[in-house]
Amino acid sequence: MKDVFLNYWLNRNDEYGLPPRILFGFNTIDKAGEVSKQICKNKEVLIVTDKFLLSTGFIDQLSSSLEKNNLNFKIYASDVAEPTKEQVNSVIKEASEKDYGLVIGIGGGSSLDRAKIAACFGGFEDRAEDYFAPSTKILTHSKPKLLIPTTAGTGSEVSNTAVVIIPENYVGSAKTWITGKMILADAAILDPSLMINLPQRVTANTGIDALSHCAEGVISKQANPFSDGLAIEGIKLVAENIKMVYHQGENLEARWNMSMAAMLGGIVISFPWIGGPATLGHAASEGISPKYNIPHGAACGVLLPYVYWFNLKSSYAERKLSVISEAMGVDTCKMSDQKAAESAIWSTFDLLEDLDMSTNLKSYGMKEEDIPVIAKYIFERSERMYAMSGYNPRKATLENMEEFFYAAYEGREYLEKDLSKKHWR
Repeated sequence: MKDVFLNYWLNRNDEYGLPPRILFGFNTIDKAGEVSKQICKNKEVLIVTDKFLLSTGFIDQLSSSLEKNNLNFKIYASDVAEPTKEQVNSVIKEASEKDYGLVIGIGGGSSLDRAKIAACFGGFEDRAEDYFAPSTKILTHSKPKLLIPTTAGTGSEVSNTAVVIIPENYVGSAKTWITGKMILADAAILDPSLMINLPQRVTANTGIDALSHCAEGVISKQANPFSDGLAIEGIKLVAENIKMVYHQGENLEARWNMSMAAMLGGIVISFPWIGGPATLGHAASEGISPKYNIPHGAACGVLLPYVYWFNLKSSYAERKLSVISEAMGVDTCKMSDQKAAESAIWSTFDLLEDLDMSTNLKSYGMKEEDIPVIAKYIFERSERMYAMSGYNPRKATLENMEEFFYAAYEGREYLEKDLSKKHWR
């Protein structure tokens, strides 16, 4: 019987991993001390955060809760930017100074990633860089960790990956990561009240990152009903709430919904069959984000309509894009699959424009003469780092990658002209 499905996707055995404990809701940060006491191996806690958050009251709320539960703590704060190799080594050194029984990460995705790495390597002999992708070395140890996000986007609080920025010749810097079961938090606390005063631009960029996680999860050619169910609900939540939190950041219901969407996205991208996600959007964003200094969420967002367009030639992607259109609120019942799929493109463009976000790479300073080199870089890197051909519906070639970046450079009008020809039919 075991050979019946050989070389067929039904032969795949999927594994569903989540943090053991997730607390979600307003004022759940007040329970941080109680949760910490339950999972801490002793009374010593290292808090990993960023320098900006030290000027807010969030750290005071956390430390007060820890003190009430008789826990000692030290605060380690770094810059807000994504963790570099140097920052990673610094936080590992800090986490090795004492026998900490718990590492708490509080902040955006970068702080949470630093906390994950501090917990996994602080006090241990092996080096973090030995686990950087594309390494397949399996991590087998970690101190307990509690993660508390203050943005709604990366989903790092529930994901099994920690990102690290390393030098790269062409773009200056590039993203690698460590992934595996040991990266998962022992507990996560999601308190939407921590996000009420987020700046508009951070709200938009992180929210669109959550949308990208969910949408790319849906179009992954390895997606299954379990991941689709979570991802589609995440898309709905973003589509219905992101404009509200952008224009009315104090809206509690919208903040709650965006926090939930980000968490769902973080769970989805942790499934091996989604791979991070390993589709074109996130793979391509790494060619433009460092080179043109575009925030990660904005880079994923500006590319997302073009990722949809690129994959339209796949009948599988066409069906999945129809589902994404519905999730974004489009009435597709009287549309053909083709038109419904195209609606996902236009709905995403409209959403980006409503959030005052750029919809083409030209506006970020990209030059047309950059396209061949970027396309070649992403074409080669996407397979080496992501094994993208196993996830993205349409096979990438150097030629169609150049076409993809040219379309994203030119903008919405290019797609409107192209799709009016229906040249793939």
